[in-house]
Amino acid sequence: MKLEVDYELTSTGDRISIGFAQNVKNTPEIRQAVLDGKLDAVVIKSSLIPDPLVIAVAANKAALYKSRNCMRTRSIQTEILYNLSSSTNISQSLKTFGAEDKDNTMLVCAINKDLSEAKELVDGEWSSLQSLHSDCDTKQLRKLYKLKDEEMKNLVNSLISKIAAKDSM
Repeated sequence: MKLEVDYELTSTGDRISIGFAQNVKNTPEIRQAVLDGKLDAVVIKSSLIPDPLVIAVAANKAALYKSRNCMRTRSIQTEILYNLSSSTNISQSLKTFGAEDKDNTMLVCAINKDLSEAKELVDGEWSSLQSLHSDCDTKQLRKLYKLKDEEMKNLVNSLISKIAAKDSM
């Protein structure tokens, strides 16, 4: 059972490592470490991500924008959160997709490094990413992305399409 998955971000050759933490007891501490730059990672609300491929698509887009110097946010981590959202409002995107202090499950992602630093900090259980789908809040995703019944049948593909097409709509 693999507790971490790596994707190559094909637009730049960068890599993203993604892990799923449950029963997290120190979310405020983790968030503060990210904000202070002590943890070089992004923490994502896991209930809004049905599959790690969705994050990989958002990260690929963020890495491409970083390489072209045209990011809309200040860091690649916040650019990933922004790309996950259907909103063009940066603050709303970060608030919606970033893990909150009250969250006890989260996805932790790092660009071009493994998650060993995060694993030392997170006081919780690292779980298989295969269990991610059962944590997914499909009602909230339907509302956020304005998904139709037909799009809900293949949720992951629908979200990937929405993320990929965000800037062209």
